[in-house]
Amino acid sequence: MRDRTKERMNDNNQSFLSGKYEIIRTLGSGSYSTVYLARHHVLELEQAIKVIPKATSDQLSVLSEARLLKSIHHPGIPMIYDIEEDDDSFYLIEEYIQGDSLDTFLLNQPIISGDLFFSFCRQLCDIFIYLHTFMPIPILYQDLKPEHIIVCGDRLKLIDFGVSGYPAHPEERIRHFGNAQFSAPENFSGADLSTAADVYSLGKLMQLLSKYVEPALPRKISRIIQKSIHPDPAFRYETVEMLLSVLEKEFLTIRSPHLVSNIAVVGSHSGCGCTHIAISLVSALNLLAHDSFYLECNNTDSLFKLSLVYPNMLEKDGCFYLRCFKGYPTYGAGIAISYPLNAIRVTDYGINSADPAIGQADLILFVCDGAPWRRKDVIEQNNFLHTHKDIVKVIVNHGDKRSAATLAKAFGVPVYPFFPDTDAFGITRKKLDFFRLLLGQKGQHPLCAIIKRLRLLPHGR
Repeated sequence: MRDRTKERMNDNNQSFLSGKYEIIRTLGSGSYSTVYLARHHVLELEQAIKVIPKATSDQLSVLSEARLLKSIHHPGIPMIYDIEEDDDSFYLIEEYIQGDSLDTFLLNQPIISGDLFFSFCRQLCDIFIYLHTFMPIPILYQDLKPEHIIVCGDRLKLIDFGVSGYPAHPEERIRHFGNAQFSAPENFSGADLSTAADVYSLGKLMQLLSKYVEPALPRKISRIIQKSIHPDPAFRYETVEMLLSVLEKEFLTIRSPHLVSNIAVVGSHSGCGCTHIAISLVSALNLLAHDSFYLECNNTDSLFKLSLVYPNMLEKDGCFYLRCFKGYPTYGAGIAISYPLNAIRVTDYGINSADPAIGQADLILFVCDGAPWRRKDVIEQNNFLHTHKDIVKVIVNHGDKRSAATLAKAFGVPVYPFFPDTDAFGITRKKLDFFRLLLGQKGQHPLCAIIKRLRLLPHGR
């Protein structure tokens, strides 16, 4: 029966559920269900449809999950719109969540900042606080793991409430579920369950995330995690509120310093890598939990072209998303776009250094090619650099330290050699270190200091 359902659903040209929906593709599949992306023919909305074959499901459990999801409303939990059924299956019509599961996210981004670690922990704690204070009876999630967390830009969504339950239900004792890696010991011992079981799961997930953080988290954070995953519930934090409170208190002392909010990126000539640097910077900032977005302010249509090269790039409300990147292309006159508030704006001006808006930036990144045959042309743009000398930094793309030193001597401003890089959206340790140096350097860049010392030395030394 289940195979027959799958065969019917895999035909993308067929409609189902009385002709209301058309299957687009499969989003995921588990032991007891398959989730599809579908489009509602009349409303023209994309929605996720969880298909649960009746032959392999507990009808009461399916209906319980549907009723639970319809009763809860939280930005970190997908909405459920309806439940339908036919002779073979149940169909849960849910909000379609665009993004990667946390395990996929960590596979693509093996380094995260302390700020992003805290942001993820805070969002998950907030979801669980909502569930545990749900009225009239708290809800236990029971099955936390990276596959059930979707990373949507800088926001998290918790999915799959198939085994959630109520620890104090008056009519039946809660059923024990979980997974071996992230669930509390009492999930498998048969002992009574409480919200402390979810505290344990959160602690285990925090422990997993902490392994990806660079630089390493302080020992106090490790002690907080260890208390959360104590085998005895009596020695854990009593509530998720308490766990979040101690985390927030600790992170107040280690948060990153405030960054500039308006960054302009300008290229010396076509093909110098200006857009590549801007995209990489936004990706790195978001990975470091500094909410940022890319704004295309040139006539290259780079984002639209990139969306054809990267099929996983998503578009929503005019914004393009891929991994940690989010950005807005150049739209024609008359198209109004609401840009994020309180976020770092990285504007790609291309080679249009004459745009008067550049002068309003907090920081200007001037990108040039380090090739020797380009050097004379780059140096001739010294008037632009001199005009904005107090806020400009020069990036030599594909350049070595010798090229950077030559330009630093000519310009008298910080110059940073950027290494060869083939994936603007990919973030490596080397790339993070580069942007940390670029944005966090106080005073003059070491190359400028070296050049000044050389000028002071007697000729020939």
